[in-house]
Amino acid sequence: MPPVKTLRALGLKRGMSFLDIGCGPGYFSIPACGVVGKYGRVLACDISPVMLAELRAGAKERGYANLTAKRNQGSRIPFPDASVDFALIAFVLHALADVRALLAESRRVMKEGAVITLIDWHRKPMDMGPPLEARFRPRELVGELREAGFRRARWRDFDGNTYFAFAEAR
Repeated sequence: MPPVKTLRALGLKRGMSFLDIGCGPGYFSIPACGVVGKYGRVLACDISPVMLAELRAGAKERGYANLTAKRNQGSRIPFPDASVDFALIAFVLHALADVRALLAESRRVMKEGAVITLIDWHRKPMDMGPPLEARFRPRELVGELREAGFRRARWRDFDGNTYFAFAEAR
């Protein structure tokens, strides 16, 4: 899943504010810095200080000054209300104790009409990803998005192993 191509295909553009929830070392966050450009901004959060340190180092190494990375506690996202145009949660839902709380928090930080994209594994046996019982079926995830107050929730297969779920903030 090439990050720049994927982010652009999902609708990320210059000047936007992008939030990567559960960013890890920056697989999507660092490329997003280039996509949104110097007038855009990238917000990133993770529970691991080690991952955040790697992310900051990677952004600095590439000369990006438009990244703000903060540690989150549980599902609490450390950014202001209505501050992002585009939110991403990629391959982290299986590790959460409360998916609904994280989706509600995601909606809180999103501007009205902002798009959220979740990337996850299909619930089928394969050599990668978390245990099957920790995975969401695409329709279940669309239901969770609707329950959290998002509109126009839908999903699309990516490669037979992974899928995207999309929705808009109200």
